[in-house]
Amino acid sequence: MRKLLPFLVVGILVLSGLGAGAFSENKQSSQNRGEELDQYQEIMTENTLIPIGNIPIPDHPICIQVAQSFIPTKEVLTKVELYIIKNSTATYPLKVSIRKELTNEDLTYINIDPSIVPTESFEWIDINFDDIEVTTGLTYYIVTLTENVTDNLYGWGANNISESYPLGCAWISLDEGNTWSNESASSYQNSVYSKINQNPNPRFDDTVTWDMCFKTYGRENVPPNEPFIDGPIKGKPGVEYSYTFVTDDLDGDDVYYWILWGDGCPAVEWIGPYGSGEVVTVKHTFTKKGTFTISAKAKDTVGAESEWGYLEVSIPRTYIGRNSLLLRLMEKFSHAFPIIRRMLEL
Repeated sequence: MRKLLPFLVVGILVLSGLGAGAFSENKQSSQNRGEELDQYQEIMTENTLIPIGNIPIPDHPICIQVAQSFIPTKEVLTKVELYIIKNSTATYPLKVSIRKELTNEDLTYINIDPSIVPTESFEWIDINFDDIEVTTGLTYYIVTLTENVTDNLYGWGANNISESYPLGCAWISLDEGNTWSNESASSYQNSVYSKINQNPNPRFDDTVTWDMCFKTYGRENVPPNEPFIDGPIKGKPGVEYSYTFVTDDLDGDDVYYWILWGDGCPAVEWIGPYGSGEVVTVKHTFTKKGTFTISAKAKDTVGAESEWGYLEVSIPRTYIGRNSLLLRLMEKFSHAFPIIRRMLEL
């Protein structure tokens, strides 16, 4: 009885113009900045899939969103791959996102153009979103959805063998993502299959455990080195000076800078992003005398922060405006103020 359930789903998809092709050989993933295959469930049970999108069942139309939970072991999630196919009439993108909770906001997402999803057979499709920092050992979700439009339908290859992926499972929503269930059996009143199976003679009453065909890739993350700060270490109040900031990120991530001038002026908050090793120039004017410590730290694009870098600056000289009375007197009677002129270095 268990195999009848996926065959029913396949039948619905075929009627909509979607073929259920054979499982294809895995494609090699590009190794980007040390990324590695982390979590995966690659085995598609024969002709088993869960549809994503609009199912125009007479009297019981439904729109399905599908998710897969997983537990990462890498600090940075770089991409996922999904084993998918689409209806030949699908014209709206498939949105793929990562969430910490199924009903929370997306941590990151990407819209997959339907033109790159096959209609004749399943294929592994790369989902290359921006790298995000994750907490190893916690559960995250790959969430898929598309517009609720008639004949706009995708299929995600699945496995209904118990614990095919022991660190997560498939989740299904029938109400635009407001509620989710990992119950696949038709006996569960809100499951997708109970909706499909609403007829006088139910055919499915056994419990089925589902996992989707997916792969996640990740890498470890090394924070940027502490920034090196360069520029004048002595100066005058009221004069604008240029200071440079630079750091290296061993992962090659872009970086942001947070700068404190040490004189009570507002901080320069996370300017960037800049390339690793790129020299950044920021100007500042000290308005009072004193010894000040410029401090700066860097943060990479996935959130790891460096240690602080420092540069001590001395502003000992009193600024005298060109139009001040004292300066004009000294210029007129320079022979009378040689000692004062040398003291002020004018």
